[in-house]
Amino acid sequence: MAMLNKEIEESLDDIINYIINSKEYIKCIEIKKKMSKNKELTKLIEEIKELQKKYIRKNNESIKKELDSKEKELNEIPIYVEYNNNLEVVNNMINLVKDELNDYFYKVLNEKK
Repeated sequence: MAMLNKEIEESLDDIINYIINSKEYIKCIEIKKKMSKNKELTKLIEEIKELQKKYIRKNNESIKKELDSKEKELNEIPIYVEYNNNLEVVNNMINLVKDELNDYFYKVLNEKK
């Protein structure tokens, strides 16, 4: 059993290394660092987070309009758009791995019956 665990761990490490060495993941990290140094961008993101919290608590239409406006503004910032595009690719890779593992376990467990 210990050998099987070691093999599984090594295989998972390979998958993780593949993802973190992908150009999209590396680009996400680079862009995130750049964005964190941009005071206007970080301020806008914080404002959006606060508005989201307020909207969830109060479900107020004026808060929703302000939130939508701020999100529209954020989604027009090229560096943020580039970050989201790369992040989407990384998330798709992670979801693909998750789906493959789920399918594998489903097949293995249902064949045992």
